[in-house]
Amino acid sequence: MSGPNLDIVLVEDDASLRHALQRMLQAAGYLVRPYGSAEALLEVGIDQTKQCDCLVLDICLPGMSGIDLSRTLLATKPCPPFILITGIDTPGLRDLASRTGAHGYLLKPFTGTELLEAIKRAMAG
Repeated sequence: MSGPNLDIVLVEDDASLRHALQRMLQAAGYLVRPYGSAEALLEVGIDQTKQCDCLVLDICLPGMSGIDLSRTLLATKPCPPFILITGIDTPGLRDLASRTGAHGYLLKPFTGTELLEAIKRAMAG
């Protein structure tokens, strides 16, 4: 279900991880639009975000969190499916992600295969 027509928006503040995920997703055939913060993504406009097939959002970002970003995007329907990723798994965070409408939740470090499978599930359902 990957290919040159499928566009992934990636929001991750850790530059090295962002670049690694971008390379891995591109190698799998996705077009990737990477951003270092929620604000950087919002600067290009929500309409641009609506044109992607799936979003991968880090929860713990400087400024606006991935949870708050997902709520902002959901308020302006339609919203593409999104996956939340985090390195800090606090009690209740997985439930909060689910209540927010996330189609996936991955705890860092995760494998490339886990991310690709989460993206496929998100876009299928």
